[in-house]
Amino acid sequence: IWILAQELSRVAEVIIVAITSDAKNEGWVILFFLLAFLSGVSLFYLAYKSSDASELENIKKTSFETGRREILQEMEKRNQEVQKEKIEEEDIDKSAESILAGLKSVRTETGLCNKVLTSLANQLGFVQGIIYVKETGGELFNAAGDYALTGIKPKSFRAGENLPGQVAVHKAPVTVYDIPEEYFSISSGLGSSKPRFLILAPVLFKEECVAVLELASFKKPDELTIKVLNKISLELGIRLNKFAVAS
Repeated sequence: IWILAQELSRVAEVIIVAITSDAKNEGWVILFFLLAFLSGVSLFYLAYKSSDASELENIKKTSFETGRREILQEMEKRNQEVQKEKIEEEDIDKSAESILAGLKSVRTETGLCNKVLTSLANQLGFVQGIIYVKETGGELFNAAGDYALTGIKPKSFRAGENLPGQVAVHKAPVTVYDIPEEYFSISSGLGSSKPRFLILAPVLFKEECVAVLELASFKKPDELTIKVLNKISLELGIRLNKFAVAS
């Protein structure tokens, strides 16, 4: 750009001199003016193309480097996410295996439910729990196992009744936060206990709800806890079905 400005300034000086001179041949003056003008235009075009090509090349290089950095950053981010998911999946598997350990030796439905609840309390920090199992060939869900209920007798329910019944119908877990103390004596078999968080999870076998887990905790359940419960529920459904078939 600086060189172009210099050359245009020189062309302008020549044109001014030619116009203001006392040249006798007016045709020569006109021809000189045209040549000077065309030279200026040609110089401007060449300088512009040269500058434009150089700038375009710089833009290409800059864009390439920027794109390359963004791609590498995105790949690194994705690798970190995959690694994080892998570690999380391993943690879920380890927790589930620890909770389910020793269940093969259990010979009764009640023994199975009580052992699962005890393991859930030890591994995930639940302070109270109930497993309601649907009666074979019937509609009622009866308490087949409990943990730390201190003399409270859970009431049976049908699908659609209260929170456990809604979980059985919709086949989806429900987490309730900041539960008032009186709630447990009204809608839950957990009675007058003081936990503030409640998780209800369906236990499924071939898309049918065969049991409902009801668990109370003092701390807010995190995402990892929910995923472990989902994994436990699948295995528990298979084992409960075996007892149902045997009976």
